[in-house]
Amino acid sequence: MARTPIGQPRADDEIGTYWTTPSEASLAEVHPLLMAVLLMLPGRQEWSVVSVEAYDMGSGGPIGSFDIAFDRRSGRACGYFNTVGCDQAMDKPLWFQSSGDESNFIEAFYLLMRDAGHVL
Repeated sequence: MARTPIGQPRADDEIGTYWTTPSEASLAEVHPLLMAVLLMLPGRQEWSVVSVEAYDMGSGGPIGSFDIAFDRRSGRACGYFNTVGCDQAMDKPLWFQSSGDESNFIEAFYLLMRDAGHVL
C-alpha cells in the first residue's frame, strides 16, 4: 500500500474501508454503550470481544473503530462503531447474526455499517 497524506485520494481512487488485525478487548476497552449491553448478558464469559481500527481506502485516514462481541456457538453478535471526530454516531449497539471465526463477524458488522451509510 502506498503512503498518501490524509485527505488526498490515491491515484487509483480506491473506495472502501479496511481494518487492522483484530485485537482481543476487555470490557473496559470497548465503548460504554456496548459494555453496558455485555454486562447484562447471562454467560458473557463465553463471548469473545474484539476491536479493530477502521481506515478509508482512498485517503488512508482513520474513520474509527469497530468494537464487536460475539458468541460463536449461537452466532449472536453485538457491535458498536466508534467514529473519529464524532462523540456518538450510533444511538445503541447493533445486534446481528453471523457464523464462523472473528473475521466473519467483523465482515458482517462492516457490511451492516456500510449499508447504513456509516462507511464506504
